[in-house]
Amino acid sequence: MATAAVVRPSGTQNAETKRGTCPICGAACYVQAKIANNRPIAIRPDRTAGHPADCPRAGQAIDYHDHPDRINYPMKRVGKRGEGKWQRISWEQAMDEIAEKLSSIRDRFGPEAVQTMGGSYKGAGDMSCWRWSNLWGTPNILYQGKNCGEAELLAEWAVYGDQSCIGNAPIPGVTKSLILWGVGGSMATSGQVKNLKAYKAAGGKLIAIDPRATDITELADIWMQIRPGSDGALAYGMLNTIISEKLYDADFVAKWCIGLDALAEKVREFTPERTAEITWVPADTIVAAARMFATNTPGHIPFGLGTAESGRSTTAAVFGKCYLRAITGNLDIMGGSRFADEPVSTRLIEEMHWDTLIDHPLRTRDNISSDRWPIASVKGLKAYRAAMAKVHPRGIGPQIYNMVVAPAAIPDAILQGKPYPVKAWILQAGNPLVALNDAKRLHEAMMSDELELSVNMDHWITPCTELADYVLPATDGLERPLLSNMWGFADAHSAAERIVEPLYERRDDYQLWRELGNRLGQQGMWPETMEEWFDSILEPSGTSLAELANQDVPWLMPEAPDRRFEKVGFATASGKVELSSDLLESLGYDPIPEYQEPAWSPEATPELFEQYPLVLTTGNSLKWYYRSQHKHLKVMRRQHPYAQVTLHPATATELGIVQDQIVWVETPMGRVKQQAKLEPGMHPRVAHADSHMWYPEREAEGDAHYGVWESNINAILPDGEEYTDYAGDNYMRGLICRLYPVE
Repeated sequence: MATAAVVRPSGTQNAETKRGTCPICGAACYVQAKIANNRPIAIRPDRTAGHPADCPRAGQAIDYHDHPDRINYPMKRVGKRGEGKWQRISWEQAMDEIAEKLSSIRDRFGPEAVQTMGGSYKGAGDMSCWRWSNLWGTPNILYQGKNCGEAELLAEWAVYGDQSCIGNAPIPGVTKSLILWGVGGSMATSGQVKNLKAYKAAGGKLIAIDPRATDITELADIWMQIRPGSDGALAYGMLNTIISEKLYDADFVAKWCIGLDALAEKVREFTPERTAEITWVPADTIVAAARMFATNTPGHIPFGLGTAESGRSTTAAVFGKCYLRAITGNLDIMGGSRFADEPVSTRLIEEMHWDTLIDHPLRTRDNISSDRWPIASVKGLKAYRAAMAKVHPRGIGPQIYNMVVAPAAIPDAILQGKPYPVKAWILQAGNPLVALNDAKRLHEAMMSDELELSVNMDHWITPCTELADYVLPATDGLERPLLSNMWGFADAHSAAERIVEPLYERRDDYQLWRELGNRLGQQGMWPETMEEWFDSILEPSGTSLAELANQDVPWLMPEAPDRRFEKVGFATASGKVELSSDLLESLGYDPIPEYQEPAWSPEATPELFEQYPLVLTTGNSLKWYYRSQHKHLKVMRRQHPYAQVTLHPATATELGIVQDQIVWVETPMGRVKQQAKLEPGMHPRVAHADSHMWYPEREAEGDAHYGVWESNINAILPDGEEYTDYAGDNYMRGLICRLYPVE
């Protein structure tokens, strides 16, 4: 489905340099682009704007923008799903037909029968999707932030009512200790690496927790080479040491915390020796790390993806991190775990219309996973809003995390109508067949006639796009304006103007939702352009998109105070840090989570582990790709052409595996092919398999496109209640596998 090749202009006599955002991914990093005849002819990082595009992928920005395989026109399926037969149509026809089908589905099944979904961050594309969904009345929203940050954010909000894990960096000379827990080194930006080195040079203590050696573990004072999936036990083991040795901040705990005695009882069994048995980290190292963090304050534990995707073990891990931040007195202090303000300087929260969804006159049901994972549901959103009301009367900024659907619920709703039918699927810039677990079950649902409408808006034809009924072309970062707030995490907004007009018939994601809204009862709710919508959001700040974008540093970022709890209390029902959470208990959970092993592990399934004797972890970010993206870019593919499984050289020798050999990676669900890479820094009992890999050059095999099952680790990872954490997030780390050569 490649379009005609785009010829780059040769004339530069009218070229001008403009500041914009990199088109490569949704991170909205700034570039200086030389533009001639509406085409970029040179792009470099803009280091004046506060967030420069300096990753290896950014060097391919022009190739990305003008790539011959980009989707450039709306298309409609004319054969069976998966046959690859398409007809070019107009935007008007596409919007009319999609709106007609949605209206029919709503009349027959209710607004909840529509499932919306997005991939990685894409700025206003996400926000406009959620806005439309709320106005429409569907609580069934999914995007990839679900498997990234939801578990940790819900834990922070339950324990102390604000988030500190995302956006905080150590302050050299102020922060005294830092735990980087499951934070991969290869994806750090140059600014983050520079900051970390400055922090270390100023005497800051660094504890790294990772099963693999990385550039971060090389900098660490203490490296804990943990068994993947045992992070909850490690957190509880560190808490055991801190509490039993009375290293916690006694004054802060006495004044601001409730539930310490219950927490102490919960972690009592996690002695250093028992924790060492579970985690494979030596007991004296666990004790030393606990003492280092507790006695060097202020300290911080930022977000780490490694603790968020371990299935059942995730719950104790993310709550354990909250308890560690809290009892050491590090909450909302300079150099510690400072809280982020909700976006009060703009109209962002109001524009999302979460209140409309809660009270929507047509919505009669909660989301399709609320019966199994109630903390992530409309019911959960209302519970959090009630608990936070004194401090955050409008709720926090990223309220989407309060109610994202669990991926496991979607195939059941499509194929079996449980708990009720989902009949329409609208996907923006996502590739869930390589991003979500139990991918073959999802593939079955996407191919089913029970799914009456499947729409995909993207830059590329992907394994998922090939299964759609309608395909729509999206603009990239050069072709659209920006007002970025990363889903409302803080009172911080960055801005940029579009610096080229969209090529061909590409349109902003915003226009998809505006056009559907205007056809489906939301007339008057959508400004005509994205720029006008951004101006409306910014109005309370007294600035416009153009004014903000053209500042020397294009950020709206009021200074956030610290120690706010001293004036208003914590944003919980009690006004204190709830080490034993009433909110959790009200939703049917233990007020302090029990530690649970992952569903497949040496401890939980020892007999199965004998057959699959390596602990498997997946999903580490690669600097050449952003998740499932960029597989079309030749320069990136040359760096990493095939999915890789990393293992220790001694382990490889035992298994008869040599460097670069194609091997089978097998779990109890099946097997895929990856290329062996031997790494002395890998734990000898652990293997890491690449995720998100597919091959755009591969021919279709039936209704499976682009080698989607060849190396896709998510096709052989399980999903469902018995595997996930308390919020229904995918189980991608701390599994088991065996490796052997492909004959």
